[in-house]
Amino acid sequence: MSTQHTYDRITFSLPHSMNVTLDALKEEMKSSKSDIIKQAIEHFVKKQEEERLARAVDLMTGEYEHNSELTSFTNLDGEDFQ
Repeated sequence: MSTQHTYDRITFSLPHSMNVTLDALKEEMKSSKSDIIKQAIEHFVKKQEEERLARAVDLMTGEYEHNSELTSFTNLDGEDFQ
């Protein structure tokens, strides 16, 4: 069973120098401009998600360090409950 993807066609402008670079990369990679751009967008989206999660971790680390309600049971972490 194959997964069928639907695609949207979009149009955008690039500076000429970037298009020339993309043409060279297309030849070097033996790929299409479309595939290269898709990979670049996937990479960008992944990086943005990683940065968003890192900011959330930083925020929650600060909250955990300064909110006694979140750390009230920390003393029990090392205790044996047998």
